[in-house]
Amino acid sequence: MANTTLIEKVSIVTSAVRTLLATLLVGGVGVGGWYGYNTYNATELEAKRAAEALTQARADIEAKDAVIRVKEQEIGALSDEVAEQQMEIERLDAAMRLLKVDHRMALISVVDQTKDEATDTTLTQIDFQEINGNGDPIGMPKHFEIKGEILYVDSWVVKFDDKYVEQADIDRATSLVLFRRVFGEMQEPRDGFALDEAGARPAVYGRGGEMSDFEKKIWGDFWEVANDDAMQSELGIRAVHGEAPSIKVKKGKAYRVDLRASGGLSITTAGDVAIPAPPAA
Repeated sequence: MANTTLIEKVSIVTSAVRTLLATLLVGGVGVGGWYGYNTYNATELEAKRAAEALTQARADIEAKDAVIRVKEQEIGALSDEVAEQQMEIERLDAAMRLLKVDHRMALISVVDQTKDEATDTTLTQIDFQEINGNGDPIGMPKHFEIKGEILYVDSWVVKFDDKYVEQADIDRATSLVLFRRVFGEMQEPRDGFALDEAGARPAVYGRGGEMSDFEKKIWGDFWEVANDDAMQSELGIRAVHGEAPSIKVKKGKAYRVDLRASGGLSITTAGDVAIPAPPAA
């Protein structure tokens, strides 16, 4: 009987131990599962947060890039505006200087005149001096010796409608002239002496210094315009042609070359020239 009771007690204890172990095992598995679940979810959550942060960072970069592009466009627009304003300043500057020249003038002084009896040719020495509206000299005089007594001033004259350069926006209603050359009746025109340089700004229309891009367009295209009907129409030119007025000159006399605002070239007498006395023998 006693043995039976002991065996039962051992069995009860064993059963209790087994139950406890099973409970502990089940609890351990549950805790481990909970820990593993939370650990897995935490990793996944961190990955999700990292992905969201990356997406937001990319969105921020794209937004900043968009702002930069807008700013670049604004800077480009401002640069274009500044360039346009600079062009307008050059246009107005050139227009103001052109408007001040209602006509272009030069003074020709006959300083000497001799005759070669062997060839029956008269040699005439002249000084060609450009002058402004007040009669003041512009630049240095140019000294030439022509063959003959009749002096020719060969020029290209351009006459405009209400505008000089319509597309380049220079309002102009007056004539312009390039003095090409001077020569005598005993010379071929091609053997004459050059005055204005082709493609360069005549001194009377300038203020010194390097030509602006706007002026280069005006004077650099001058000869091309003179030979292009379509360009003349586009620029509002009503007439472009050569003129070579002439006059018989005498030693000790001065002559003025004039280009009126709405007309052509003319040569008129302008008084006497002081001729230095010959050196004493």
